[in-house]
Amino acid sequence: MESSAQVLEIHLISAQGLKRRTKNYAIVWVDPSTKLRTRIDRTGGENPTWNDKFLFKVSPNFLSGETSAVSVAIYAAGIIRDKLIGTVRILISTFLHTSPSSPMTSPAFATFLIRSLSGEFFGTLNVGATVHNAFTGFQALNKASAIGYHELAGDNLAGKHRSANKSKATVRDVPESIPSDSPAHQSETSDSLMDQSITDVSLKQKVRKKKKKFWINLRQLHAICLSPQI
Repeated sequence: MESSAQVLEIHLISAQGLKRRTKNYAIVWVDPSTKLRTRIDRTGGENPTWNDKFLFKVSPNFLSGETSAVSVAIYAAGIIRDKLIGTVRILISTFLHTSPSSPMTSPAFATFLIRSLSGEFFGTLNVGATVHNAFTGFQALNKASAIGYHELAGDNLAGKHRSANKSKATVRDVPESIPSDSPAHQSETSDSLMDQSITDVSLKQKVRKKKKKFWINLRQLHAICLSPQI
C-alpha cells in the first residue's frame, strides 16, 4: 500500500421509506471501476437493514477535496432483473472533517436523503464513516483498492449461490430422522405391513396345500386297505 494512502471506512447501516416492500441491497463506490455490494435484506421490506462495512484505499487529496464523494445506489432484487430504486451522493467535505496533516477521524454518522430516478427525494439512508491510518494494518488493500468486511470473512455476494453441504446420512439413517406421523413414515409402515401380510398369506397357502395333499394320500391309503384281496 502506498505510504501516503489512507483507508476510508463506509458503514451502510440501514434505510427507511423506500416505498417498496421488496428485498433490497445497496452498492457503494468511490471509483466506479470498483463497486461493492451489501447483503440482501430479505425481511425489512421498505426499511432494510444491512449493517455492512466497506474499506476504500484513498489519497489524502481525496479526503480533503471539496467535491470528493462516495456514491451509493439502492436496488430492489428481482427474479429476472434488479431494479434501481434511488441513489445517494455523500460529499466527504460535509461528512468528515479531515486535513492532510491530520487524516485520522473519529467515527461519524449521518442520515442522507435518497434521490429517485426522476430526481425527487424520498426515504433516508443511514451511514457511518471514519478514516484509518494505512499503517494500522489493512493487508487486504495491498492488492485491491476496495474491499468489504464480508469479503474478508469469505462470504460471496456476487450473486453466485454456494452449494449447500450435502447430507452425509446413509440410507439406514434416513428412517430414524423421519417423524412417526409424517407421510413418508406412514407410507413406509404401510409397505411393511403389506409385505408382512403377503408373507402370511403365502405361508397359509402352503400349509393348506400340504394339508390337502395329506388328506388325499390318507384317503388313497384307506381305499387300498379296504379293497378285496384277490
